[in-house]
Amino acid sequence: MDLLFSLKSYNAVEVEKIVKEFWEKNKIEEKWFKPPESEEKIFRMLEGPPTTNGFMHVGHMRGRTYKDIVLRYMRLKGYWTWSPGGWDEHGLPVEWEVEKKLGFKTKKDVEKYGYENFSNKCNELVDYYLKFWVEDSKRLALWLDYERAYETRKPWYINHVWAFLKYAYEKGWLVEDYRVVPFCPRCETSLSDAEVAQGYATVKDPSIFVKFPLVDEENTYIVIWTTTPWTLIDNEAVAVNPEFKYAKVKVGDEYWIVARDLVTALMGAFDIQEYEIVEEFYGEKLKGLKYKHPLEEEVPAHKEHGKPNHTIVLADFVTLEQGTGCVHMAPAHGPEDFEVGKKYGLLIFNTLKPDGHFDEKAGKYSGLYFKDASEKVLEDLEKKRLLVLRGEIEHEYPLCWRCDTPLVYRADKQWFLKVEPIKKKLVEENSKVKWYPAWAQKRFHDWLENAIDWCISRSRVWGTPIPIWRCKSCNHILVVGSIEELEKLSGTKISNPHRPWIDRIILKCPKCGGEMRREPYVLDCWLDSGLAWIASINGLVNKEEFERRYPYDWITEAVDQTRGWFYTLLFTSVMWKGVSPYKSVLCQGHVLDKYRRKMSKSRGNVIWARDLFEKWGADIPRFYITFKAAPWDSVAFDVDELKEVRRTFTVLWNSIKFADTYMELDKFNPEKHSLEKLEHSLAIEDKWLLSRVNSIIKEMEEELNKMNLHLAARKLSDFIVEDLSHRYIRLVRRRVWIEEEATIKYACYAVLFYVLKRLLIVASIFIPYLTEYLYQAFVRKYDKNVAESVHLEKWPKVDEKYVNKELEETMDLVFKIFADVAEVRQKVGVKLRWPLREVAVAVKDKAEVLRNFEGILAQLLNVKNIVIASELEEKYRKEPFTVVTAPYGEVAVNTKIDEDLLKEAYARELVRRIQAMRAELDLRVEEFIEVYLETSDDKIVAAVKEHEDYIKGEVRAEKLALGKGPETAYNKEWNIEGSKVKIYIVRKS
Repeated sequence: MDLLFSLKSYNAVEVEKIVKEFWEKNKIEEKWFKPPESEEKIFRMLEGPPTTNGFMHVGHMRGRTYKDIVLRYMRLKGYWTWSPGGWDEHGLPVEWEVEKKLGFKTKKDVEKYGYENFSNKCNELVDYYLKFWVEDSKRLALWLDYERAYETRKPWYINHVWAFLKYAYEKGWLVEDYRVVPFCPRCETSLSDAEVAQGYATVKDPSIFVKFPLVDEENTYIVIWTTTPWTLIDNEAVAVNPEFKYAKVKVGDEYWIVARDLVTALMGAFDIQEYEIVEEFYGEKLKGLKYKHPLEEEVPAHKEHGKPNHTIVLADFVTLEQGTGCVHMAPAHGPEDFEVGKKYGLLIFNTLKPDGHFDEKAGKYSGLYFKDASEKVLEDLEKKRLLVLRGEIEHEYPLCWRCDTPLVYRADKQWFLKVEPIKKKLVEENSKVKWYPAWAQKRFHDWLENAIDWCISRSRVWGTPIPIWRCKSCNHILVVGSIEELEKLSGTKISNPHRPWIDRIILKCPKCGGEMRREPYVLDCWLDSGLAWIASINGLVNKEEFERRYPYDWITEAVDQTRGWFYTLLFTSVMWKGVSPYKSVLCQGHVLDKYRRKMSKSRGNVIWARDLFEKWGADIPRFYITFKAAPWDSVAFDVDELKEVRRTFTVLWNSIKFADTYMELDKFNPEKHSLEKLEHSLAIEDKWLLSRVNSIIKEMEEELNKMNLHLAARKLSDFIVEDLSHRYIRLVRRRVWIEEEATIKYACYAVLFYVLKRLLIVASIFIPYLTEYLYQAFVRKYDKNVAESVHLEKWPKVDEKYVNKELEETMDLVFKIFADVAEVRQKVGVKLRWPLREVAVAVKDKAEVLRNFEGILAQLLNVKNIVIASELEEKYRKEPFTVVTAPYGEVAVNTKIDEDLLKEAYARELVRRIQAMRAELDLRVEEFIEVYLETSDDKIVAAVKEHEDYIKGEVRAEKLALGKGPETAYNKEWNIEGSKVKIYIVRKS
């Protein structure tokens, strides 16, 4: 394949096509994955599996880019990388997508459609999106082992989940219990705490104060506050803090009980000016007082609820931060309420069904959706004159992490994994993990310290079935540890372990001989991915390989996975094996739109990775998303900013094209013209660039080892644009134009070859396609003994012999002086290509050192005379000089352009135009031309006559004549400082 600059200019998409073909033809990826004879140096990454329920967007792309960067870096460092892919294929994300495609609104639609049809549709959806995920991941150049990729829907994977649950059950850590759990009324299933944590949003809800009449005290009420009026339907108590002071406040003819410290604020909120505190007492005194339920008439069932229901109870968790200091208790709808209910023997009265509608026990509110019931409750309380104040609050409220439906808390019987037996060990193992950034470890520590039992059962269809069979006669429980075990117990060959097929497996009870049926749940899909540390390898079968791979060196996902995958991995691994499954974690920030808004389909601001690749290729968005922010910070993705990255890559392309053009012309041979042989001919700028490239490699390595991927990318970008292009190539351009064989020219080529080869290797981790193209087109063109691919290279060792920090510091000073002079030029309107008469530089401590750089300074500043001193003489402070004061000292610039300087300036302006026309004609560097200049401007004519040799040399013109050129000549009219010039070019064959 011809990779020798077959493209005339940089085009990311075309480069990608050519390089992909090269990789495939030469099996480069296969060679990259080839395991070594010894696994002494191995880097093991566990892939956090994306869910195959949609296409890859920029958020996914960000994390997958980081994975590839780190894997490529470790491979260059000599490690063999273990990195199979993985796909999360079960659960609500997949079901929700299928329901949308089928137009379903509720779970009942699924039941009507049939579980068998629905499971098949889920499986088909996974197949469909999986194809795109693999394609897009490969196009991103994420080199994972897709042949070994794990899939959570596969029977062998499900086996590991079942084996884990059987182990947990035998240890007494898998339990069934009746508790208050979060429910999604749209999906009609319980959720885990981790899932709830992923779905919070800012919403507006009612904020109401309600008075509950006390039974034994006339005209006396206890006032509560709530944002969920619908929960009053199932209210069974009011809680107060025994250690707080409460007040009985006279308001008109009534007495209201609220916390003493809140009286003033509450009366102000209620707009009550006249009130009187008639009594103060501690909350303990209120214990046991009975009240009449405010909705007793609307919900007749409450009339049957005797003591201890509808009484005041004590609870330490009551605070004075919001409300009245008196908290309404609905034991069926709050975890804390539930615990108080158990303590006091309250009725767990639950009238809310899983679909969010009230059942017949709710009386007047029967059949209403909970949000609608809230409105009805408010109307009724107002009619009964029990509503003290109705307002609105904006607060964080949990929504379903998949369908965005507001959640409810309701009491239900579910299956839980207990956390208390392993909580101490979870905290201990987390302390051994290296977190990037470091603060994430504390964040995770806090989550672990407050972790509660994990509700793993889901009332859904598409997921790993819970492997629990219950006897209908004696209630005996059997937890099955594998599909093979189930086949032996049932005598049935199981081809599909999903619902509804698995539901048809009936077992015989070993205790009473009765019929055992499976519990009608599937598992939380986070349990599936949480067991990837063993299931991804099929560890129960491949035991030796599992022992070699576990625990993993590194994982990375979004920072919110401290409550998701990071947690479920640690939980299951510690519970089953007693150790953390990972040694280090890189947290990723979220990707927002350019206005820093969350991306969502409903908002229409999602950026799809495939769309980016079609226009920009993969290299440009990869580098942009790495360069723009620290991995753990949010990124505001602005497509327009990709142009800047493309410009950087074009600079790299043009720099290597520049080197290649002249090296080819002068028949450069890296063996014959090696750096070692030409070290004695190195100029100051050569030594500086050699030092810079080695310093950059060292600095990049340091940043990459600390997971500062963004800083490494920025150092690389700065080196390409500033050090290589704007500085070094600017300085050596005239050297490579020397016609004869000159040692200083070949020294420059040797330096460029050395630097560019190393630059492409270290850049390859960020820019896999372009670096491969340039490596083939440039490095392998001149040296066939190098690696077959840039990705099969080794990370360059730092050549300390070339590192000269003092030289780098002095050159930094040179470039600062150049920048200051350039700023003066811009202010007075003198272009960089126009020569100056004189510049004086005053630097107190570095004058002697800087004098060795006079030649470089004069060339950079484009000045005839340069003066370097410790202090600025007085004459330089007067016209025509302009003085700039800087931290290093002072610079005086003579900005007057005299007649001689103007002639030279015009000559340079003509050279620039002729060079542009040569480019338009696509002339080779070595081609000669004839040039004719037609103008009536005397100044330009004078400039041509005086600088004829200079112009001819710069543009490779055999002839330069004033006057009209031949009719057949390529010609163009230009405006030079207000004067018209027509330039004719005749190509010499």
